[in-house]
Formats: sequence, C-alpha cells, structure tokens
Amino acid sequence: MESLFPFFHPRSVALIGVSTKTGLQAFNILEQVLAGGYRGRIYPVNPKGGTLLGLPVYRTVSEIPEIPDLAVISTPRTAVPDVVRECTARGIKAIIIISQGFADADAWGKEMQKQLLETIRDTGTRIVGPNTIGVVNLYENLNTSFIGFLRQKAGTAMICQSGIFLLGAADFTGGIGLGVDIGNAADVGFTESLAYLGQQPQVKVINLHMEGIQDGRQFMKVARRVSRVKPVLCLKTGCSEAGARAASSHSGSLAGEDHVFSAAFKQCGIIRVRDVEEMRYLNKTFLTYSSMPGRRVAVVTISGGAGIMAVDACSACGLEVARFSEKTRQKLAAVFPGWMEVNNPADIWPAGMARGYLDILELALDTILDDPGVDAVLVISPAYLDPEEDPRLDISPTINRMASRYPEKPLALWIFGGYRPELAARMEKENRVVVYPSPERAMASLAALYRYLHEIKNRTPLSPPVFSGIQEERIEAILETARREGLKTINETALEILQAGGIPVLPSRVAQNAGDAVKIAESLGYPVVMKIASPQISHKSDVGGVRVNLNDARAVEKAYNEMVETVSARAPHATIKGVLIQPYRPGGVEVLLGCKRDPSFGPVLVFGLGGIYTELFRDVSFAVAPINREEALDMIRETRSYRLLQGYRGQPPADIEALVECLLRLSQLVTRRPEIMEMDINPLLVGPQGAVAVDARITIG
Repeated sequence: MESLFPFFHPRSVALIGVSTKTGLQAFNILEQVLAGGYRGRIYPVNPKGGTLLGLPVYRTVSEIPEIPDLAVISTPRTAVPDVVRECTARGIKAIIIISQGFADADAWGKEMQKQLLETIRDTGTRIVGPNTIGVVNLYENLNTSFIGFLRQKAGTAMICQSGIFLLGAADFTGGIGLGVDIGNAADVGFTESLAYLGQQPQVKVINLHMEGIQDGRQFMKVARRVSRVKPVLCLKTGCSEAGARAASSHSGSLAGEDHVFSAAFKQCGIIRVRDVEEMRYLNKTFLTYSSMPGRRVAVVTISGGAGIMAVDACSACGLEVARFSEKTRQKLAAVFPGWMEVNNPADIWPAGMARGYLDILELALDTILDDPGVDAVLVISPAYLDPEEDPRLDISPTINRMASRYPEKPLALWIFGGYRPELAARMEKENRVVVYPSPERAMASLAALYRYLHEIKNRTPLSPPVFSGIQEERIEAILETARREGLKTINETALEILQAGGIPVLPSRVAQNAGDAVKIAESLGYPVVMKIASPQISHKSDVGGVRVNLNDARAVEKAYNEMVETVSARAPHATIKGVLIQPYRPGGVEVLLGCKRDPSFGPVLVFGLGGIYTELFRDVSFAVAPINREEALDMIRETRSYRLLQGYRGQPPADIEALVECLLRLSQLVTRRPEIMEMDINPLLVGPQGAVAVDARITIG
C-alpha cells in the first residue's frame, strides 16, 4: 500500500504530453491542476519546450530538475511505452496513464499494455490506468483530470472504472475526498486501492464502481477486513449480457456472472447498490447517522395515505412497524381529536391544525423518539410554501432540535412540494438528518444502515472447517483415469469422488448386461432404480435412460433391454457402458448441490431445488468457496426450498445439519481440486435421518 501514497500525496507532479492549447475546450490538464489549487511543484513536459501558464515547459522527463513523485502521461498511445521507459529510468515510482487505446481497444493496444507491465516489472514503479482520468484528493487540492468538475469535498472515497464517477461525485456520492479511476486496471486495481483507502481516517464511506475484476478472491479478503471498519458500497455494472460485453470492450476486464458478484459482495460485507440515486442516498445516510438501535420504525405524517405508503415500504425492506407504548399512546391521545385513534403511523395533521403544526410536531417527535420501542422515525411533511415567507411551515429548527436530542435514533424525512429543495437544504445544513425523495428510498436506506451496523460492522470472521479422513489418493486416481481416457465429463465415477470426499452416496454398481443387472439388483435389495451409463449423456431422463421402482428380477431384465434399445435410438452417437443400478429411496427433499468455476472468483457453490425441476424454477443461491457453517446456512435459507426442508404441510423436517455438512465438504473438495470446473449433485436426497447423493456429474479441465 505504500506504493500508492505518491498517487494521492505527491509533492511534485510531471505532466507529460501536456497540451499547449489553453482556455475553453482545450482540455488542458495543467489548467485543471492549477485551477484546483494544488500546492506542490508542477513540471509540464512537451517536446516544444517554452513556457505555459507561467511555468517552464521541459522537452523530456530527463530535463526535470528533480525526480517527480508522480507522472501523468497524456501522449498519443504509440508514444506511451517509450515515455514509461523514460519515467522508470528516471526513478519515478507513480505513473498515471490518461491515454486510451490499450486493453480497451484492439490487439495492438492489448500488446502495448503488456509491454507497459514488462517495463515496470521489478522496478517498484506502479501504474494507474491506462484509460483513466487518474486521482482526486480534495483534502490536498489535487486532481489529474483534463476536465473541470464541481469539487465538492466530503468524507467519501471512490474507486471506479469510469472517470464519470469522479467528475460527477457531487451528484453520485454528495461530494468526494479521495478517489481513483483505475481505468483498465493494468497494474493498480480494486484490491490495493480498497486496502489503501480503507486506512485513510478522513474517509467514512468507500464507493466502488465495478465493471469486472480479475483477482476476485484476494479482493474479497481485503473487503472483509475493510467493511468491518467502514461501509463499502458497490455499483456493479455490466449485469446484463449486453452490458457485460460493453464492460469487456470498455476496460478490458473480465465480467463474471452477475449473481456470483452479488454472492461475493454479501460474503465480504459489501453493500450492493442498484443505481446512482441509491448510491447517493446511502452515502448521505452513512455520513449522517452513526447509530440505529433496532429495526422498529415509527412514522409521523400529515397524510394517512402517505403513512400507509411508508408502512408498506418499511415491511418491504425487512424493517418493523414500531408499536407505541401505552405512555406514548396516552400522551398523543391528549392532543389528538377525540374521534382519532393513536396508531403508527401517527397522523398529526388534525391536531396540528387545531393546536399549531410546529407545536404538535415537536410534541409528537419528542414523545415517539423517547419511546423505548422505537428505533427510528420517518417524518412526512409538505413543502408547499416558501419557508422564507411562511415560517409557520419551516420545520427545520424543530427537526434539528429533535435530532440533536436523540442522536442514537435516526430521524429521517420525506418532504414534497414546490419548495422541497429549499426546505431540504435548511434541514440538512447541520448534518443531523437526511431528506429522502420517497418513503421507499428512506426505508431502504434505513434498512441498509441497520444491516451494516448490526450484521456487517465488527462481525467476527469465521474460518471454513477442515475435514480429515479425505481419500485424496482415491480422488486423484479417478481424475487421472479420466484424463488418460480423454474424458471431460465424469458421470458414474463422480459418486466415487464424492464418497472419497466424505459425502454420503447411494450404493451403486454398473451392469454390463441384463443378467448382471439382476444379480446386482438382488444384492442391493429391491426395489431398485436403473440409469443409463454413458459419458456423453448427462440428462438421462431426456433420452429414456431412467427406470424407477423395479421390484423383481423380471422387471429389471425387461427394463434393462428396453432402456438400452431406447437410448441407442435416441442418442445414436453416445457410448453406452451399461446401466447403473441403485436402491430406490422414495421420500425426502430433492436438492441440488453444485459448483462452477468463475473467471473472477474461482469455485462458486450452488444450492437449490433439485430433481427434474432445477432448470425450470431456478430456485438457487450462490457462495464463493470456501465457506463456513454460517454461510452454508445462509445459502439454504435464501431459497424457497428451505420451507420444504423445514417440513411443509405436515411432512417431517429434513436433517439440515447433514445438508450443511455436505455443502461444507463440497466446498473443501472443489477448493482443493482446481481441475474440477463444474459439478452437479442432483439430486441430493435430504430426509429426516440424513442426506445422500443419488446422482452426480463432474466436468474437469
């Protein structure tokens, strides 16, 4: 992280390739650096030499009288490799490459980006970019952008892959303190940037704009640590198939599947935001409120309909509608009309019209915030009149007074009307409250605040369990046999790998003919199940390759012959190695356990509804391996299948602990075996007395 210090705190900066044009639409970096008030030494570099804006211009980097802490390169892309070599030869340790046309462009650009990395290898020099506007440090009046922007200082940081999030920080995060546009992330990326910014005391909230990431597992380690200290918000773009393609061409990044990013963020404590408005209001929320004792929210409103909207939003976000104490009810009832029942939401408009709106608002807030059963309050109030002209509706003094009196309980607002901006500015001036654009945004923000304070911040990290007694040699032998035979998919012997990994499997044997099938069935015990054995056939039922509940030798013999004939006709190119025979085990819940190797995060576990309906309902959850016990339970609870496992409509509850152990053992297996690219255990049958794998398929690479 020390290598990032000169990017944010340079005592001197070389601006290489600076334009000699100045004024509007010149996009001159030197102009922007000077306009920002940077107080360090500035060295413009341009082959023409001379002077520019009162500063001497140096023809080459070697002419600069000292070794600059930071070099900012904005030359044509073809000149960049030579300039980087010149900078490293001079001993410059921090380089920002503004220029585009590298991994974000054609094959030659990708090759030049590789050359840049070779140039700085073993030199101690770091690169931000290419394809970036660089860094912002408004605490020290530094920015390396070639475009002017509203420099609004705030206790936030931004790591992004598009300069718009630095230039538009006033809109997206309500301002900024420190920021870096990593661009193509050829060298400096999310991981070390997050680690560095996480240690800066001025930064209270860290924001990420992410198109893709390559070192996903290392990033998660850092994010787990940083998110326990301060909130980390991420706007992940490139979620759709079209968006993922655009992300790749824009920044040369690897875009993994979107649900994997969501799972990874959840595991490491990152709060995912869906749009820039949510990002803005979550920043305001975390910068304003430092406490929220619980989930119980009260609503004070001037409209019954608006109050119902707020209650709906509260429930939708996982918060609770607070129940007022008897003391609170009596105190409010004393000022409410006799015909009006005291409830949450509390409609104060009739009482306000009779006794004075500001007086009733203060009484109601003081009473409700004092209620030990209330953890936060949302106030719904109008902004129909200019607060300058009609102070009777200027609620800002009252609101800030109550917020100051009860700092441990968030006091939030939803106001509406023609003078909303003016009234919101008055109320937010003391940084005690946040005015939200809707009850939905208010409740979602409070829910995120609660989740961070109680579920993410200061949580105790748990290590994944390590199981002993794994038959590693047996697993290696099966995989080696598959490699030797040129197989990419393992079907029947996949169950043997699971068994060697400690996952219970249903006894099974392969029959080569009808006679063998009868002998095996009698040794296993009736009834039995028969499945076609072929490395080319994964979905056996699709080609008539499954028979269940066979009760005697005659049924087994007949089923064997019919199955082989049917499958041969429907899948003529498949190699049939016989028929797999297993005991028939009806009952229990059929679930899917699986794994897929993600390009960004490595092995990702999958859990969900199993059997023939897996792809139809897609009731699945994900987690990046390895996982601990709590993460395994979270995966199970996230799905609708969890209700079935608990015992639905009189059915006995399944052995969830056995299922958790299967997930944990699968996690250990795929983490230790990088050649396993994909795996499906479908179904894993979970009953009251345990879990057992019935069928499995493994893809190796």
